[in-house]
Formats: sequence, structure tokens, C-alpha cells
Amino acid sequence: MSAKARIGRLFRNNSFILALSLVMGLAFGQLAPYTRNTVTPLLAVIMTLSLMGVSSAIFSNFRKLLRPVSLSVFLNYVVLSGALIGLASLLVRDYELWTGFVLVAAVPPAVAVIPFTYHLGGKVENALAGSVAAHLVAFAAAPLICLAFLGSGLLQPPQLLLALAQLIAAPFLVSRILRRTPAAPWVERHRGAMLNWGFFVVIYTIIGLNRDAFLGQPAVLLNLSLVAFACTFVIAYVINRLSKALGADKPDRISYAVIGAWKNYGLAGALALAFFGSRAAMPAAVTTAFAILNFIWLNFWTRKHG
Repeated sequence: MSAKARIGRLFRNNSFILALSLVMGLAFGQLAPYTRNTVTPLLAVIMTLSLMGVSSAIFSNFRKLLRPVSLSVFLNYVVLSGALIGLASLLVRDYELWTGFVLVAAVPPAVAVIPFTYHLGGKVENALAGSVAAHLVAFAAAPLICLAFLGSGLLQPPQLLLALAQLIAAPFLVSRILRRTPAAPWVERHRGAMLNWGFFVVIYTIIGLNRDAFLGQPAVLLNLSLVAFACTFVIAYVINRLSKALGADKPDRISYAVIGAWKNYGLAGALALAFFGSRAAMPAAVTTAFAILNFIWLNFWTRKHG
């Protein structure tokens, strides 16, 4: 194989592209403010591409959805939120940083759990149904968590409704239309490349915008990193092992591991910046980095195991 072919193959490798986005965000994050406004539209496009392979028939059998919906909500809002708040209580003494972890615990799962599940070969139906359910639960759970631990309700229902409409409902409807157009075969052929480079821009922007937090305060990062590692790598690993022991197949295990270890870190960071300042946004930034590294690791794991 020629050097040119090797380079071309490397730039089609999803693990390499994701790792590159992380490195570029840390090394050359100064350009992230210019790509910031592309994140939401790109996530909508990524969602649309990921959902094209999902049949609308998944919603016809509500009983079949009860298990993935219940498990997804439990994993994201009981297991993950409980771990975030519990570990932060033990390891973080700074009130602003503690506040940041409470906000991460309060928000619903990231909309990226759906395309990430697709990318890893998981059951997208589980991720879609579970994500929608968790967002609906967040209308009550998020304000209650903020009220219980911070004394005020910062997450308002209109914010969650807008996120649900822009990043889940609209892409789902567009994907239904695309499935019935002559463009569908072309999109299917190029979907992998479009997803890879869409993720590159999104991850580069998230890391780049928080570059100073990573490089400027190394002493503060230690405890934040311990919480973030436990709530991404450890939780995903435990969910995978337990669900395997209980007889779940690989696509199911992947979907639960992703939704059980991902929060909407962008929303948590935005709320922290708006109400508490940049220091309170650090937990969201640090956990974002570990979640991305965990996704890269899961990508290697799924490739290794077929």
C-alpha cells in the first residue's frame, strides 16, 4: 500500500478523526469561537444522518419500548446523576466547582447519544426512545435537582422543549423524508464520512472553547478528573459488564453504556457560565473531554470485538 493510500485510509478512520479533534482542540483551540455557531446545526445534521436507518415502526409497539425507556432513564438520571453528585460531594470542596457538577447531573442526556450509539454499532432504537423519555423526565427532574442542591430552579421547561424540537424531533422528521427520496442511496454511501467529520467539528469546538480550563489550572483538574473518569469510563464499563452478565446482546449493551455515561455537557456549561461564572463551567468542560475519550475507547473496543 502506498503512503498516499495509507494517509487516505487514516483520514477515513473514525477513531483517528475523533482523536485528532481532541488534539486539535487543545493545540489550536483559538479557532473554536469561529466554529461555535456551527455546533447546533451540525448536531441536527448528524442526528438526521444517524436516524435514517431507524424505522418509524419502532414507536408502534409501546410495550417493546418500556424496557429501554425505563433503563435509559434509570441509568442517566439515577445512576449517572447520583454518581456525579455523590463523588463531587466527596472530592470537591470548592462551591463553584461543586455547583458545576450539580448542573451536569441535572441536565438530560446529550443528544449525541443517538448518533454515537449508531456510530458504535449499538441499538439506535433504544437510544432514540430512551433519549426522548429522559428529556421529558428532565422537565421535572432538572429543576428539582437544582432546587434540592442549589436552592433555585435554573433549568426552565422552554429550554428543554427547544432542545428536544431542534435536535431530536426535527431531525427525525427530516430523516423520514430523506428515506423516501432518490438521494437516500447516495447519503447511505457517504454517511460514515459525513458523520466522522461532523463529529470532528463538534468535538474540536467543545474542547477548543474550554482550552484555557485544561491548560491553565492543572492543580484543580485532578479531583475534577477523578469524578469525570468515574462517571464516564467506569460507569460505561460497569454497565457493559452487568448487562452482559444479564444476557443483553452487544447492540443493547452499547446503547445503555452510552446513554448511561453521557450528559448534555454543553447545556450544563452554558448554564454555569450564565449563572455562576467560568469556574463553575469547568466540570462540564473536563467531563466533556473524558466522555469524548471514553467514546474513542468504546470505538476501539467495538472494532476489536467485531
